[in-house]
Amino acid sequence: MQHDGLFLILGYILAGLGLFFVAIQIIDLHLKRLTGRSLHDIFLRLTSTRFKAAWWGFWVGAITQTASAITFLTISVVSSGLMPRQRAISLLNWSNPGTCLLIFFLILPLNLFVAYLVGIAGILYALQTSTRWRDLFGFLFGMGLLFYGLFTLQDYGEEFQHFEWFRHILEATSDQYLLVFLAGCGLTVLAQSGNAVILVTIVLAETGLMGPLEALMTIYGVNLGASLITHLLTIRLKGTPKQMAMFQVYYGWIGTLILVPLFFVEVWFDIPLVAALLEQVPGALATKMAVANLLYCVVTTLAIMPIEAPFAKWLNKRYRPDADEDAARPKYLYPRCEAQPETGLDLIEMEESRLGGQLARYLSLDGNANFLSDEARRIHESFLSLRQAIQGYLDRIVHQELAKATASRVSILSERLDVIVSLESEFFKILPRAKALARGRNTCSNLIYEGFEAAALTVLDAVKSGDPDDITLALRITEDGSETLAGMRKGFVETSAQASPKEQTELLQL
Repeated sequence: MQHDGLFLILGYILAGLGLFFVAIQIIDLHLKRLTGRSLHDIFLRLTSTRFKAAWWGFWVGAITQTASAITFLTISVVSSGLMPRQRAISLLNWSNPGTCLLIFFLILPLNLFVAYLVGIAGILYALQTSTRWRDLFGFLFGMGLLFYGLFTLQDYGEEFQHFEWFRHILEATSDQYLLVFLAGCGLTVLAQSGNAVILVTIVLAETGLMGPLEALMTIYGVNLGASLITHLLTIRLKGTPKQMAMFQVYYGWIGTLILVPLFFVEVWFDIPLVAALLEQVPGALATKMAVANLLYCVVTTLAIMPIEAPFAKWLNKRYRPDADEDAARPKYLYPRCEAQPETGLDLIEMEESRLGGQLARYLSLDGNANFLSDEARRIHESFLSLRQAIQGYLDRIVHQELAKATASRVSILSERLDVIVSLESEFFKILPRAKALARGRNTCSNLIYEGFEAAALTVLDAVKSGDPDDITLALRITEDGSETLAGMRKGFVETSAQASPKEQTELLQL
């Protein structure tokens, strides 16, 4: 009978965890869609100053409830140039206390409300055809499932107190503070959810199976584990995205280095600190543990707040952006510059010239043949990122009421952008292979490549400088029947007569 009871409890706990993790995915999916359409304007308005970024970071954390989701959201807006790095640090710093609010809702008697939320939002989500409303109801449905899953976990987690073997395990951990700290950290990484582990900890503490001090140390371990989750999810990032991710990682370590030593000072020397403060909090033990979790984040956030600026500079130095990242971000365009179309078009023209100049990076590809394609792919990805940013500003100007001359200039710049994009597509497809051939033993392929490189550099210099003489020279070199192209074709014909069929094919491609 006891085994049957155990399987029953484990089944419902597994169901609760399943609902919780599915809910996180649903919330993340529909939240991205809801914010993605107007993400630019939202972040410009809500995070225009450091204090606004901190304020709205707290509420973004309260809504998303996962540090990793907030981190990836911040990475996307910083990488696209919508938010300065230091302001993003303020947003991340204050988002962490916001993620603690969920625990307070979980200890409230909201079961009936959550049941209605799941039912109504689920029905409307299934019946709704409008994309915007479907995403809204999907978000609410996900929130309902999240609470429903955690309430299920809470209800059946309490049943473990009836098993004697489980009580013996917990009794063995009594006064083993470092052990429960590591257990909280490890379980958080395995479960990929700090809130789920905190909820189980609260259930165990309320039933007397875990002491208040052990529960407090478990919560500290959960918060360090949450930062480790972010580290694992972003381990391959570089540059600015890595800076945002590592801020969250260091956040967990800073909180641990502050509060864990204070815990042992309080226990060993009987100095009233955090545990004594929690005893003064009115309400049940669950409320005290929710306050302990919030206190961890508030203390850490306040400790980091005075050093946000130097911290951001240190992160930038420690995880410095590479050339590809700098090339992928606008240099002249700034948020809301499209509000003044003429100024915006001037900046777009400068960015387009900069974008065209990036084609020269293909001519400076380095490394052996095995790595040329990888280098070209990185150049291509940074090119597309900057092109997308330029196109976004152009699109926002197009939708305004414009004078005839301004509208004509928009059209010219749009066509110019299309030409540059077409050229880049050809460079990306051809040049890595061409350079690899030029490094072979065939002298003609090397000469042909050098001729092409000289012509291409002449054209790119003309694009960059805009000088009439440079433009005239570029046109003369590249026009059909020019001496340059005729010489390259002659070299191909003379060499191909003596080359093998494979070499002829490669030379023809070059």
